[in-house]
Amino acid sequence: MATALVEEQLKHGTAIRFKGDDRELLWLVPLFAMFLMLVVTAEVLSYLNGTSAIGMIAGYGGKALRLLPFVASIGILCQFLIAIARDYRTAVDQVMGQWRAALLNPYLLAARVAPIIMMPFFFASFSVLKMLMPRYVPFWLDEPFARMDQFLFLGYHPWQLTHAVFTSPEATVTLDLFYSVWVILLSVAIAGFALFAPRKERARFFLSFGGAWFLLGFIGAWLGSSAGPCFLANLNSPLAPEFAGLMQRLHAASNSMDTVAQAVEWQQMLWNGYESQTYRFGMGISAMPSLHNAIAVLYAFMAFRFGKLLGWVATAYAVIIFIGSIHLGWHYAVDGIFSAFGMWGIWKLVNWWCVTSGYDDASQADYNRTNADAGLKA
Repeated sequence: MATALVEEQLKHGTAIRFKGDDRELLWLVPLFAMFLMLVVTAEVLSYLNGTSAIGMIAGYGGKALRLLPFVASIGILCQFLIAIARDYRTAVDQVMGQWRAALLNPYLLAARVAPIIMMPFFFASFSVLKMLMPRYVPFWLDEPFARMDQFLFLGYHPWQLTHAVFTSPEATVTLDLFYSVWVILLSVAIAGFALFAPRKERARFFLSFGGAWFLLGFIGAWLGSSAGPCFLANLNSPLAPEFAGLMQRLHAASNSMDTVAQAVEWQQMLWNGYESQTYRFGMGISAMPSLHNAIAVLYAFMAFRFGKLLGWVATAYAVIIFIGSIHLGWHYAVDGIFSAFGMWGIWKLVNWWCVTSGYDDASQADYNRTNADAGLKA
């Protein structure tokens, strides 16, 4: 009955009506649906291969959730700093009021806590599906993607251009550092948007974020199965000689520094896991689409909602990720280009849903009534 009501209201262009803060379900339910489909699919395919994904998913999720007290402590500290900046005399009352409002409202509490709880299990399920993918869909699109790159870059492989510009080992290692920071930013972004973002920004981020991992990282990867330049030699691909220079430069840059480049280390770990069919978190090989690029683009979209300066900083980071994905041998250029357009499409779809469903109007009305604009924003 509820589904029929939603369809009828969308059909006539009217907003979905909710009585109160249960409007948070407008984005929590789709997010949970993607999460559930990913977990169930991972378990079913694992079962068909004589193993189980639940153990790994639960194990990683449990370890990640142990960080919740630490994340909460950092969050409360940030709240106090923001409250002090606004009015140091009422800082304690501000923070206590914000937490009291959140804890007494199950929907607002779920909006902040549910994403933090779901994401570790989401990532673990994604890892399982990524590891299982070659068993069902072989890497068969590397050559078409490499030829598309050459067409777009006038006969050159994009890596030849990046290494012509960023020639020094220091430049390569710097790009590697920016690329590695992406992993840390995942946790920062999840906790930050869950705990601190205004409602409209929180809903947009997590629906877009979940959509990127589900539609691009899972469905897109299976449809566009490819290994990426760094694994062509291991796969005895006829393309390997065209990328031999890339890998030689990458290893030379890594060997010239005091520490091994993260890209080189992870590429070897992923290949070892692929050969031995090791199933653990973080394993799996897939080039198209690039979630590094997609999520970096999402950060840029979100940052512009908070200000132009922050938006351009995030855009610069997305450009660095795009260059690094090519320079470090992880991706073809078309992987990043497709991912950026795919993320744009998901962003537009999420924006349409937030507006058409009435979520934005309801959230703005609440904001105007309470004028809550500090710390944990409602």
